[in-house]
Amino acid sequence: MFICTKMNGNGNDFLVIDNMDMRYDTASLAEYAVKLCRRRESVGADGILVAEPSARADFKMRLFNRDGSEGEMCGNGARCIARYAFEKCIAGGTEMLFETLGGDVEASVRGDRVAINMAPVRIDGAVSRGSLRVLGATFDYTFITVGVPHTVIFEPERSRTQDEYRSIGEAIRNRTDLFPEGTNVNFAVYRKSDGSLDVLTYERGVEDLTLSCGTGSVASAIAAHLAGMTGTRVDVLNPGGLNRVCLTFREDGTVYPLLEGGALRIAEINASEDAFLC
Repeated sequence: MFICTKMNGNGNDFLVIDNMDMRYDTASLAEYAVKLCRRRESVGADGILVAEPSARADFKMRLFNRDGSEGEMCGNGARCIARYAFEKCIAGGTEMLFETLGGDVEASVRGDRVAINMAPVRIDGAVSRGSLRVLGATFDYTFITVGVPHTVIFEPERSRTQDEYRSIGEAIRNRTDLFPEGTNVNFAVYRKSDGSLDVLTYERGVEDLTLSCGTGSVASAIAAHLAGMTGTRVDVLNPGGLNRVCLTFREDGTVYPLLEGGALRIAEINASEDAFLC
C-alpha cells in the first residue's frame, strides 16, 4: 500500500506524501508521479507534493509533475502542503516556513484558506517582453520567473476553444529557442468591470491546461501591474476558483508576492498495487 492525501488548490490537484523519514528516493518519487497521476487509469492528479526534512525550515516541499520531472515551485501546491503540514503536525502550528527549489515560502493556514508569502521576484533585468509566432498567429508576451518560468499573453477577450488554447500553449511551451527551460503559458484577460484578471494556464510538466496555477496567477498580476492595468492587489480568476494576489514592490527591483486561496483536503488514500500498473 502507498499512503497519500488527495488535495486541491482551486482545482489544481495533488497527491501529498509524508517523506520526513526519507523512505522514498528521488527516482521512486518521479516514478510514482508518472504512474499515480494518470487520470482514469490510476488515482489521478496534476502532480505529487512531498514533505521532507529541512535543516533550516519546518520542512522542504518537493514537487513532481505528472511527467515525472521535478518542478521548482507551485503556488497552489504550496498552499496545499502548508495545510497538510499543519494537520499532520509536520509544522509546529498554523504559521510556518518551508523550503522549495524556487525559494523559501512563509505560510499562514486558516482552515481551508491559506496565504503564502512567496520568495521575492526580480523585476530589474528579469522581465522581458517580446513577440513570437506559433501556429500561424503572432502573440505579444511578457516573460517572468516566479519560482518557475512563465509567459503571460494578454487578450481582450476569450475568443478561442479549449483545444485551441491547449495547442497554442503547447507550441509556446516548446519554443526552447526563446525559453531554454520551457515555460508555463498564461492567457490573461483584464476585466475592466471589476479590475480582476481572468487567467487560463498551460502548465509545463503537466503538459496540459490546468484549472488553476498559483505562480501563474502571480506572474499575470505582476505583468498586469507593470503594464498599468491593475494595482498591487488583484483578484485572479482561474477556471478552478479565485486566487488573491498582493504585490509589494521594493526600490531594489524586487517584488514580494502574497498569494491567498483555497486548499482543500479531499481524501486519505491507500493506493493498491493496481494503481501502479501501466
